[in-house]
Amino acid sequence: MGIFTRKNRLPRTDGLVLDRTWSDRDLDAAVAAVEVGDFDTALAGFKAQTGDRRAVWNGGLAEAAIGRSEQLEARLEELGGRDPELLLWLAQTLVLEGWRIRSGQQAKYVSEQQFATFHDILRTAYEVVGLAIETAPDDATPWTVYQWVAIGLGADLETHEALFQEAIARHPASYAAHGNKVHAIAPKWYGTSLDEMLAFAAETADRAAPGSVLGAVLAKAVAEARLHVFSFTDANAVKKVAAATKLTSKWADPLLASRQKWLQPGRSPEAPDLDAHNYYAYLLKNVHSDEGQASADAMFNRVSTLPWAYSGDPLEAFAEKYRR
Repeated sequence: MGIFTRKNRLPRTDGLVLDRTWSDRDLDAAVAAVEVGDFDTALAGFKAQTGDRRAVWNGGLAEAAIGRSEQLEARLEELGGRDPELLLWLAQTLVLEGWRIRSGQQAKYVSEQQFATFHDILRTAYEVVGLAIETAPDDATPWTVYQWVAIGLGADLETHEALFQEAIARHPASYAAHGNKVHAIAPKWYGTSLDEMLAFAAETADRAAPGSVLGAVLAKAVAEARLHVFSFTDANAVKKVAAATKLTSKWADPLLASRQKWLQPGRSPEAPDLDAHNYYAYLLKNVHSDEGQASADAMFNRVSTLPWAYSGDPLEAFAEKYRR
């Protein structure tokens, strides 16, 4: 009886990992190195990455370095202040540190002091990412970091479009650039329409090559639209649930089609695959349960904060859907 009691006391989130949504042992090792203060080993691995892998590595290393941006800055100074990967890594870390201070709350719930600190950090990130662009002018990744700097600093829509164009000029199928644009044109920032955001994502999915994870950007947009329905519309809880259910049902078939187009037999795995599976698992459980479960299984227990935080604690939200 004691054995069964212990099993029953295991949390539903046991074994789940937050925000390491990649299948890359080298990146796991690099993150572990950062956690013990070994930045040089991680930096050496980062320098070998290109394309979408470069963006995933940058995000993973930055997450591991949150709270230690001053150490990154000191290492950058030791290297003469012009190392492209270290500049990129520092810029992304500053962005994450800034957004952590701001929090994901609606603006009316964020204090003036939080906003002041947030903007100070983002202005520093703006300077650093500018240097990253100068040192690696052909690299798309600094422009994807710049997209989040621009969101934080309230850049206009024309600026967001210009940053997106700069990124895709260097990497046309950039998953990060297209996903960041979805967030940049979300109604919560500028009062733009859900239809405009969803149309961009649908067009992206249509243009994506068969087997490309790029088409999964549609799932990001539908998840963002659901968030808008729940958080930024004036309606009672019952009406919000009904509207979100209607939205998901409307997009269920396009979501399934984009997932099937992406997961072509014989395709080569891509760096953002686990991130994409998170979004499909989040959206498809109640409309295409088999596909939702398949994406949940393909996550390898690696849960991303977004979109799961849209439903509360990310690990608990995932467990609620798939570990009852």
